[in-house]
Amino acid sequence: MSQFDDMTPEQITEYLKSTGIPVPEWMLDIDRMKSGGKLTDEEVMEFAEFHSAQLRTNAAARYLISCSERFGASPNGQHIFVHQNVVMEISQDVIETLLQHQVEAPLLEERPAERYITVMQFYQMNDQMRELKGSTWLRDFIDEVFIEGAQAMIDGTLNPPSNLH
Repeated sequence: MSQFDDMTPEQITEYLKSTGIPVPEWMLDIDRMKSGGKLTDEEVMEFAEFHSAQLRTNAAARYLISCSERFGASPNGQHIFVHQNVVMEISQDVIETLLQHQVEAPLLEERPAERYITVMQFYQMNDQMRELKGSTWLRDFIDEVFIEGAQAMIDGTLNPPSNLH
C-alpha cells in the first residue's frame, strides 16, 4: 500500500508541488488525473525520464548508505569509499553522475527509440532482484568503477589534468 492510495487528486498534486522536484505539468493536471485518460507516447517517455531520475536518486542513496555501513565516514562526516590505502570522498551527485555515464548512457545508446523506458526498466529490475534475491549487482558495479580508479592511482597510471583550477 502506497502513501498515495488514500489521497485525493488535489492532495497528490499539492504533495508533488511541495517536493520541489520538477514534475511534468501534465502530472499536475487534476482534471486529467480524475479522467483516467491514457497517456500519449510523448507523456510516457516524459514519465519514464522523470521516474528514471527518481530511481537513480534512490539507487545513489542506497549506495551511499552501503558505503557508510562498510567504510564509515570521513573525519568531516562525508561518505567515503575505501580500496586498499585509497580513501575517496563521494557524494549523491558523484554517484548519480557515475550512474548516468556508466549505466544510463550505454542503455540509451543501445536502444535510442525506447529512450528512458529502458533505463527505468533497468532500475526497476535491479530493485526487484535486490529485494527478491538480495542481489548486490549495482553496488558491486559502482564499487568496481571506484576500485579501477583507486588502482590506477596506486599504480601511478592515472594522469591528472595539467590545468587544474
